[in-house]
This record gives sequence, C-alpha cells and structure tokens, in this order.
Amino acid sequence: MIHRGLIQTVLGPIAPESLGLTLMHEHVLLDLTQGAGSPDEVFDFTESTKRASRIPEAGFEPGEDGPGTAATWRARWQQPICLANRADVARNWLYYGTYKIDDIDQVIYEANLFKRFGGGCLVDQTSIGMGRDPLGLQRIARATGVQIVMGTSYYTHEYHPPHVGEMDIDELRERIARDIDGGLTGGVHAGIIGEVGLSFPMHPNEEKVLRASTRAQRDTGAPLSIHPGINARSPWDAIKVVEQEGGDLDRTIMCHVEQRLPVRPAPHSFDPAPFVDLAGTGVYLELDSFGWEESFRQRGRVDLPNDAVRLNHIIALVEAGYGSRVLMSHDIALKHWQRQFGGHGWQHIPESVTALMRYKGFDQALIDRILIRNPRDILTIAGAG
Repeated sequence: MIHRGLIQTVLGPIAPESLGLTLMHEHVLLDLTQGAGSPDEVFDFTESTKRASRIPEAGFEPGEDGPGTAATWRARWQQPICLANRADVARNWLYYGTYKIDDIDQVIYEANLFKRFGGGCLVDQTSIGMGRDPLGLQRIARATGVQIVMGTSYYTHEYHPPHVGEMDIDELRERIARDIDGGLTGGVHAGIIGEVGLSFPMHPNEEKVLRASTRAQRDTGAPLSIHPGINARSPWDAIKVVEQEGGDLDRTIMCHVEQRLPVRPAPHSFDPAPFVDLAGTGVYLELDSFGWEESFRQRGRVDLPNDAVRLNHIIALVEAGYGSRVLMSHDIALKHWQRQFGGHGWQHIPESVTALMRYKGFDQALIDRILIRNPRDILTIAGAG
C-alpha cells in the first residue's frame, strides 16, 4: 500500500509534521566492497576507486598488468582503524577497506549521538546491490528512536545485480515500485527512489534504471534521488531523461552538486551560477558532503569546497530565491567518517554546521527550512497524479 500524504519510514508511515531535523543522504548500513578480499579486486571497479587507486604514493604503474600497487599498501587492507593510522586511513581509505558499514551496534552508537544533538531522521540512500539491509535498518530505528527512510532502485552499473541487465524498463519499474507499494520481508517499505547511480558518460543499463525509476516515481509519488556521474554535464543528462519519461522535476533530488557543478579552475572555483541554473529546473539541490574538510583531497584543477564554501553556495541559492530547493547531508559511506573512528559523524551538521550557519547569518527559520521543512516536503509521498 502506498501511504500518500505521509512519510514512509522503515517502521511505518508517519505524519509529515512529526519529522525532525533530517539528513537527506546517508548510508546507515552498506557494503561497497562487494565481498572483496583485497583492494586489488576493487581498484578498477568504479570511477571513484579508479581515481583513489592511482595515487603516486601507492606505486601504481600504468600498463604493467594491473594496478601494480606496492606490497606495503596492500597490507593496509586488514588493518583495524586506530589512533596511530587514523590520518593515513583518511588519506588512503581505499587501501583500508573502510567503505563497509555493517556493524549494527556501531551504527546504533552513531545514531544515538545524532539524536543527542537534535537529529530526528536519517535517509538511507543505500540502493539494491550496495548491501542494503531493511531488517537491520528496522533494528537501528527501534533501538534509537531515530526515524529511518529506506531507499530503493540501483546504484552505478558496477553494482547492478545480474537481473538489471536482463530486465526491460517496465520490469525494473515494477521491481522498484514494489519496494514502496508492497514492501519487503518484514514489512519494510522504501520511502525514496535512490540513490540512482549514474556514471559519465551514462552507461546503457544506468539509463535504463533511471528511466524505470522515473516511471516508478510517477506510479508511486515517491521522491527520486539521482547520483550524477563525475562531470558537470551529468546532472543535465539526467534531467533530460527524467523529462523524456514524464517525471516530476519538483520531486527530484540532484545529489553531490558541490562536487559536480563547479568547473572553474582554482582560485576561481567558487561560482554560484551553475547552482542557480540547475535550481531553475525545479530540482532539489543536495549539498551532501558536509564534513569533507581535508586539504589532501585537493588533487584537481577545481577546488573541492569545505563546509564554509558549501554554505556560501547555499546563501547564493537562497538569495536567488531557491531556499526551498536546498537539502543538506554528509553522505557517510566510509567507516572512518563515523565519530567512534575519529570522523565527523552524523552529529556534525546538527552540532557544528548549524552553529556555522548562524555565524554566517542564517536565522533559525532558514535553518529549519533547509533541515526540516524541505526534507518534509520532498519525503511526503505525493498524491495520485
């Protein structure tokens, strides 16, 4: 059953007005290793791992039968995170295999910290094939009282289960809609379609999934959330497909925009124009890398923003009249970003970023608009179209 006019959590539908401070893009439980026993199995797996595995320090030699990573770097894979190696983990996370969050007790600890600092809801955008765990999400929600909204659909083609290539668009559409309408084992219903993963250029199976997801959006009234490829054109390619399928851009979220949209080389990387242009389509712009502050991630011609610059982009969107189209989150998908392993954790936005927002001139009404009212609006299942 589709609960139109309500927000669908893993413990059942809730009234929109009961939604508190919400992180719109997190990964409560996931496994991005695909069961790999060593980093060599995943070095060439996705856009991000290809980039991460080719840092010069790791001894990569192009064209020599594989990554060629030095033995001492492979040895990091099984090392537990500790105080002595925490800085190295942050710089070279691929080699430690930290992109697996699968310990429920550890997640309960993190969720309780989030709640202690005023957090109310986590949107788990772990798609099918990424280690999605519906029953685990229920256990965490029951243990903490934090509301959890579960995602559906599929990530990038590297994570697609075999059936994705075998099914046509409408078969996939029915599979995605079933998670929202019929639910899964244990009666867990998805409440958001996403994150729908795209590469650049878009893989044919990714385009098929995006078309199916857009049709499922039309069928169910659930919001659609898109992970664009690593290129400034990718969000626009996705919008074109959504429009072709008759999707609702006002019910669509474009993720990772602070990483995708800036194209001007440093020191001129701060440019609000592409953000304002994208907001003009009606989509929600999700700035979801709050807590990424490390200077050693600056490896390209375009500067990656820190939290202050992310807020500057939001200020520009608010001043352009798009304050109702902004969403915020951390996208915590790596274990060392959890607070218990020395990271910023889910408490970072309610504890630290909101203080920075006030310092930069956000009043409480605007903070509530972005962190409570906008999530409430997009997560409420729309009525029949």
